[in-house]
Formats: sequence, structure tokens, C-alpha cells
Amino acid sequence: MMPRELVPTAATGTAVRRARAHADVTTTGGMRMTGAAARRLIASVPRNSRDARSSRWGSYADWCAENGWDTAEPGAVLSHLADLADRGHPAATLEAHFGTLRGLRTIGESPLSGAEIKSCQQIITHRAGEEADDPDVEPGPLQADGVTPDDLRQMLRTLDRTTVRGKRDAVVLLIDWWMAGRASEPARLNLHDVKITTVKVPDPATHGGTIRVKALVIKLRRSKADQNARGHEIRILAPGDDELCPIRALEKWLAVLADDGQLTPGPLLRRVDRHGNIGAKAAGRHTADPKRRGGITAETVSDIVTATARAAELTPTPTPEETAAAAQAKQEAHAAAAAAPTTEDAGVILKAWRAAKRAAQQAVRRITGHSMRRGCIQAMLDAGHPAEKVALHSRHSPSSSAFDVYRKNRLAWHETTTRGVLDLAA
Repeated sequence: MMPRELVPTAATGTAVRRARAHADVTTTGGMRMTGAAARRLIASVPRNSRDARSSRWGSYADWCAENGWDTAEPGAVLSHLADLADRGHPAATLEAHFGTLRGLRTIGESPLSGAEIKSCQQIITHRAGEEADDPDVEPGPLQADGVTPDDLRQMLRTLDRTTVRGKRDAVVLLIDWWMAGRASEPARLNLHDVKITTVKVPDPATHGGTIRVKALVIKLRRSKADQNARGHEIRILAPGDDELCPIRALEKWLAVLADDGQLTPGPLLRRVDRHGNIGAKAAGRHTADPKRRGGITAETVSDIVTATARAAELTPTPTPEETAAAAQAKQEAHAAAAAAPTTEDAGVILKAWRAAKRAAQQAVRRITGHSMRRGCIQAMLDAGHPAEKVALHSRHSPSSSAFDVYRKNRLAWHETTTRGVLDLAA
């Protein structure tokens, strides 16, 4: 069969090459590729990762321009990381910048030397030690708090679950929590990716007997940890608490779609405007992907989580005065740093401002889109499920450092090894 880009002319029958929609491109390393190949390579990286890399490289390029360095110069990355540390950025931020810059420098054929890589790692380690020794700020990255089952109940009670939007938001919260989801995962589900069924499980009330329980099977086509799209099946048994049951919430949402004539292939979780219009009929800006038109995004999932947490008073809502004061403090700190006589003095000013801001953030509870994932994982571990089974549910490798962050690396009080050394106090 003749390739599609070769078509015979009617006059001569000879093959002529069809014009490409995208011109060929050449990489900085001298490799030539078609525009289509370049487009697919770019699209293979998740958008948030592309945005983060672009932002980090932009910050690095700006620093080089301001301080008289070339972006390909030996020692530039090392010096940039040191400047970030002097301005009070945490070690986790330095590590993220280092990984991005190291990779992009390699792609640009100006790779870091082994000695420079080691020096960068030493600066990151030194900054981590500074954080650990700082009496005013807790060390480590600023992490979101987990949403507990009681938190989830309070968040759900802020919704009017008799309305279309309330039913949609309820199923978003419950599916997201029970699947230990990243915000992008429930947003990416299609209608045929979920299946409600009935299964047999052991009956705890009888010896050897079984009971039939409703269950939800979610087929996750791909995720952050599954870029090759091998797929993952998530199984959720219906809890005895109807208010926190994702299956009941899903049944009500599917009924809404059916009543609106939208029980059709496409996104499971769809847009709802203020008039109650659903999916592609909803007003507002839609996703650029025609296959996802009418569906919600990861940002929508995160917004629903944070909004209901604030409505439930689980997290504080900044007052206009607090927002203005924070903006003014930032403006004053940067103005003072710009007027400082030396770079070191500017760093001290910005570091003090950043430390104060971080301390204020740590003083209050933080619930973000990631809080649902953290809360579900911690609830499963607290229920006594083995770590390897919880990791399978959450799509983690049991030995990964990412999963270890969710674990409470401490013994329960009845397990502590100080018990039994002496009699306990009354």
C-alpha cells in the first residue's frame, strides 16, 4: 500500500510528496526531525512539567543575564543554586531547579561536569541542614495536609446535593478521595472507565460466610506514574456510610447525565455552568482537546477541593486586609533587596521575608488538590492495611521515597520500645 504522503498525479502517475503541515526542525544537537515528530515529543511531556521546566530555565536565564554569566558556562548552575539558597528558597526547590537545569544543559550540549554536579549536590545538602537548624521554620517541603474521612464529610455537607452542580461536586470529591487520586486522574476519566458491580466478600459476622457488596471498578488509562499507558484497575468497595459512598454519588450523577440525554461516550465528570447546563452545552471556555470537550480539568478538581474545605472552615479564608498586607510585605522586601548595597545583603533581606511567609503558612492548615490523595493513603494505613497493598491502590512502588512520605514513620504508642523498660506512670 502506498504511503499516504506519496500520491500519484493524474497526468503522469508519478509520485509527488504531499506538503507537510509542519516544517522540519533541527535540535540544538544538530538532529533533524519532522515538525510532527517535534510536536509529539513536546506533547509527550505533561503540560505542568513543561511549564515548570520553562519557569526554572527562565529564572536561571534571567539570573545569568543580570549577573554576567552565560547559561552554558561552567559554574553558572552552581552559582545560581547558591543564590537561591541565599534568598531563602528551601532545599526541595534547589533540588527541583538542579534536576531541570542539569537535564536542559545536557540537551543543549553543555552538560555539567562531574565535579560541578557534586558541588551542586553539596549546596543542596548544606541548605537542607540550614533548614533543619532554623528554629523559626519547620524543615522540609511545605506539604498539604491530608483530608480525613471526617473532613470529607464536612466538605460534602457544604454542597447542595439536590442540584446538578452539587451532585457533580460530590462525585468529584468522593471518587477523588477513594481512588487516592491525583487531581488529574478523576478529571481524565471517561464514562466507560467506571463500572458499578456487585461482588462477594467474607462476612465478618459469620465464620466462612460471604456477603454481596456493591463495588466500583475504575480503569485508569494512564497517570503520572504510568506514562506508557499500561493502565491500572482501582477497586473500591461500597462503605457502610451512605454519605461517604462514592457509588451512591456516582449513581446520582449518572442519573443527571441520563436525564439530560448525556449518558454518551466522553468525559465522566463534566462542566456545569451557573445555569445548570452540562458538558459541551455549558457556557465558558472549554478545553482545547475536542475529545475532552465538556469535561472538567485537574484545576477544576483542585478548585472544588479547596473551595469546599474553606466553606467547611477546615482552612482559613484570608481577609482582604490579610491579602493586602501579604502583598505589601512582598513588595517592600523586594524593594529593599533591590536597594541593598551587595547581593549578599539582598539575599539576607529576601531570606528573612521568605522565612516569615513560610512560618505563617505552616501556622495554619493547608488543604489543596493533593490533600485527597494524602488523606486516603493515610486512612488506609491507619486502618491497618499493609503498606504494599496501599501502595498498589495508590499506584506507588512500595519502596519508592514518594510513597514513604505519606507513611507516618513512627510506632504506635502501644508498640513503642520504651514500653516495659519501667512501669508506666499512673
